[in-house]
Amino acid sequence: MSLLNLFKPIKIGEIEIRNRIAMAPMGIFPSYSDRMVPDVLVPLLESRSKGGAGLIISEGFQGTRYQNVLMLGAHDDRFIPGMRKYAEAIHRYGSATFLQIMALGGKDITENYAPSSIESPQYLSRPKEFSGTQIAEIIEDFANSAWRAQQAGFDGVELHGAHSYMIGQFISPHFNRRDDKYGGDFERRMRVPTEIVRRIGKLCGKNFPVGFKFSAWEQLPNGVKHELAVRIAQRMADEGVVYVHVQTSDFYPPVPVRSKYPAMSPMYSPRNTLAELSENLKRNVRNTLVMCADGIIDPNEADALIGEGKADMVAIGRALLADPEWPNRAEQRKRIRPCIRCNVCHHKVVAVEEPIACTVNPYLARERDEPIQKTQKSKNVIVVGSGPAGITCALIASRRGHNVTLYEEKSEIGGLLVPGSTPPFKKDLRAFLDYCRGEVYDSDVKVQLNTKVTPDLVRQIKPDTLVVAVGGKPIRLNVPGGDGENVISAADALECVEKIEGERIAVVGGGEVGCETALYLSQEGNEVSMIEALDDILTVNEIKNNSVVLRELLEKERVRVYARSNVEKITPSAVNIVSRDGHRKELEADIVILAAGLKVDETCTKPLLRSCPDSFAIGDCVNPARILEAVSEGDRTGRVL
Repeated sequence: MSLLNLFKPIKIGEIEIRNRIAMAPMGIFPSYSDRMVPDVLVPLLESRSKGGAGLIISEGFQGTRYQNVLMLGAHDDRFIPGMRKYAEAIHRYGSATFLQIMALGGKDITENYAPSSIESPQYLSRPKEFSGTQIAEIIEDFANSAWRAQQAGFDGVELHGAHSYMIGQFISPHFNRRDDKYGGDFERRMRVPTEIVRRIGKLCGKNFPVGFKFSAWEQLPNGVKHELAVRIAQRMADEGVVYVHVQTSDFYPPVPVRSKYPAMSPMYSPRNTLAELSENLKRNVRNTLVMCADGIIDPNEADALIGEGKADMVAIGRALLADPEWPNRAEQRKRIRPCIRCNVCHHKVVAVEEPIACTVNPYLARERDEPIQKTQKSKNVIVVGSGPAGITCALIASRRGHNVTLYEEKSEIGGLLVPGSTPPFKKDLRAFLDYCRGEVYDSDVKVQLNTKVTPDLVRQIKPDTLVVAVGGKPIRLNVPGGDGENVISAADALECVEKIEGERIAVVGGGEVGCETALYLSQEGNEVSMIEALDDILTVNEIKNNSVVLRELLEKERVRVYARSNVEKITPSAVNIVSRDGHRKELEADIVILAAGLKVDETCTKPLLRSCPDSFAIGDCVNPARILEAVSEGDRTGRVL
């Protein structure tokens, strides 16, 4: 496919954009203590501009004094120098940039004000109600923030009215229950955003473009739905906004609720989840561009969205975190490091309040560390184990100039990525596995398959450096029957799923691996139960955007869950369990699948490490963790060899 639609230039107002790819606005840090732009953002922005994005929309900048959460500031003149630094970093390699201006309103967890003082599933507490005077100040604040963006060199601004934030609260009949000039009917609910746009026009001139991001669907009682979304978009188009950026409101802070249109779709959901919403606006709204977002990670699919008339542009977020060169690589038909839609990036910033991280890209927010430093002395290096840690280490070491051989006991490289990417709903992970394999086989790394590396073999090869990345061992059950022939690991089950048909299956362990295994085997026609010792499944390292979807799929498949329960005994045809309150039950089961995690096997790693004076152990064989930690550790080790 030629991707002619995706790489056709487009005008946004009077600004010509080199392609139809916008980098979606994303928070990089959970807070900014002084609201100033930190230097660490400069290389991050430069790399995405250099990577070919046509438009880069900034993360949200605070647009009014009425907010206490510490985000980047645009509501005072003292922020202009930092804003200028932000814009210049993006312009350096030819991208245009819009500053997104926003405020949280009733979702500000520190001191929240909103259009109406109401209870809402989107609010953690009942907010205070804005007075008419405060609303007039907000309108002026937002307009002045846009003026500062213009002074700082931004090409335009995006008014953020999505995700049930302040502007969206004024628009939505769910949130806005006022009966004054700022609420009561459609026109009055639209007064705040329309007056902001008009005031920006007076301060910045009619040729300074304003985009509008809003929720074209709210999973809320009396929230925005399809018909109202068209009215909102057309009203803003009539005011002169140059595009509408389609988003949704679906995530309730106290209790996650599954939306028909998820705003942060996980790998368990279809990609391009908001295309139906953007198509609705493209078909029914005149005189403005439509930008589609969420889950867009494949260039061919992005091109099709435009070619099929579902959008004029695509807003790509997570995929540009995974690979800043996504646009250039797509245009040149080169291999792209794929986003796997694991949502670790969003979870890090929003849930655990840590700097952003990417599972597949260890250089996110540390772009200046990425260039490879060639070694002064080339070594003969063997890496034992070809999971993500071993593969990453081998590639980095080879690129530094070492002579690297990657050993794998099985017939293909990939480690646990192989069984982990087997279910059809894990095709994004399969893309990462394919990427890793492609990188290895296109590199100077030599691959030795079907070879079990022993200490004797290491001593025979006599490498300069040994890296052990053999992975962890599945945790077994120390119960009668726990070592029976009908007891297998989740990895083994996933790799031979075609041999499991019409069986009664018990999965022990209700974490991510256990739930994915149970779901897949149930979809394949087996009768599946899950046993979890904790209070509920998916409680460890839970990423809400993912777990709410996975839970729903398990319920749809009627997978039975026995939480707060432990296995007492396994027989060839059953599993005996006991609940925390002492209640016992026998579950019919032909196969028992262990998904209780991995453990370190020092009987394997220690003899190997002793066989070479210069040796390292990395990945799950040291500390079982996620792909993110494996990739990061492999990268770090490859750089110090």
